[in-house]
Amino acid sequence: MSSKTINVAFTSDDWRGVALSNFSLSPFELDGVTLASVEGFIQGIKFPAGHPARLRAFESFAWEAKQCGQGADKRFVFWSGTEIEFGSDAHHRLVERAIRARFAQNAGLCHVLRSTRGLEIVHQTGEGPESGRTSLPAALFCLILTNIRDASAETDLAERIIGQTTDALIYADRQGRIVRWNQAASRLFGFSSGEALGASLDLIIPEHLRAAHWAGYDAALASGRTKLEGRPTLTRGVKRDGGKCYVEMTFALVKDDAGTAIGSVAMARDVTARVEAERARRAAAQ
Repeated sequence: MSSKTINVAFTSDDWRGVALSNFSLSPFELDGVTLASVEGFIQGIKFPAGHPARLRAFESFAWEAKQCGQGADKRFVFWSGTEIEFGSDAHHRLVERAIRARFAQNAGLCHVLRSTRGLEIVHQTGEGPESGRTSLPAALFCLILTNIRDASAETDLAERIIGQTTDALIYADRQGRIVRWNQAASRLFGFSSGEALGASLDLIIPEHLRAAHWAGYDAALASGRTKLEGRPTLTRGVKRDGGKCYVEMTFALVKDDAGTAIGSVAMARDVTARVEAERARRAAAQ
């Protein structure tokens, strides 16, 4: 195997390839069903609901899971009450969903996949030519893993941008709980990410401003629009040590694919020195 490739298969000579293979024991859940491995899922759905081989496969991995699929007629696969033609695009998309669910639910596995960046992913089992009708063509399997890896790289870049931007970035969900809190937010308000994450936005809002804040927050989520529409506003904040500060903030709603607001993101910077200097100048001019 070339040093510029990694063989993602249970027979790979690279431990990462073994870990990433569909054969490996790697429990995950799909549509409320707990599965021991992707291979177990692939073999189990060859049988209709209630079939003993289906249940055995869902609880199996590696060669045991593969053996569970022996005897299936390979005309259809069965999932969520639906009969799907074996080897069809719909069948392949279903298997892809299982693979993606496995990675989405396993941070360690994602880390292993990220470690293969720069390598071409191949799938060579040593079992001879691939069948024309298969649950997952090798080329498609490699493409799925490559796409997951590339998307992970984009996520990593976004995380670096959020973490290293010089303005405080705070994202809260619909309930006003802090979900994202970058390093600049810690510097501005004094709270570590461990202290801020999961806490209410009340953490940094002076008590006398909270009622007005929540009225505006709830109205924006309900209407899908912010009153300021991205324009910066000057407000007060409270720090970990109890000290007050002036912050210039911009707000935006974060929406899902359906256009429903799922939270709000704010960018903030400390302008206390500027505000106090302006006050001093006005006082001196009077």
